[in-house]
Amino acid sequence: MFGRRYIAVLLVAAFSAVGCEEGVPLAPTVPLGLELSSAPATLTAVPSTGVTVMVDGVAVVLPWKVSFALVMNAGVDHEPVAITSVNITVRQAVGGIISTPVFPAREEVFFEQRPRDNRIESGGEGVIEFDVWYLLPNGGGEAVVTVNVTFSSETRGVFVDSVDIPVAP
Repeated sequence: MFGRRYIAVLLVAAFSAVGCEEGVPLAPTVPLGLELSSAPATLTAVPSTGVTVMVDGVAVVLPWKVSFALVMNAGVDHEPVAITSVNITVRQAVGGIISTPVFPAREEVFFEQRPRDNRIESGGEGVIEFDVWYLLPNGGGEAVVTVNVTFSSETRGVFVDSVDIPVAP
């Protein structure tokens, strides 16, 4: 039969053995994400020059345009990553606050991207330049552009990072 002392000695021995292991990481060895930013940090909407998209069989003019560069920085301890996809959403805003349109109204967006590379090395930088044309249900130019980037790495697999960029009217 086990006495209380014998169980206590076993527990102390077990915890001591676990605590003595060397080389056990106390924190994740790979940072959780990359640092994403835009240049410029705040965008200014300018009138578009006649870019159109088809919406329900009707040509719709996108009256606003913004251009920017997405800058992605990996720390020196971050493993290399591949960029596998990029997506942009534009949401109307009022006074810097996102204002969701009432259904069936919606934001219409068209964008072009110019990536410099599809891989970011440890301590490196990736840049993708964008031109974004859009129409907001409220007719204004103030918005928030969200860029979602999907990355893949050897140890972490697939992960998504994003950045919100304000657009001044």
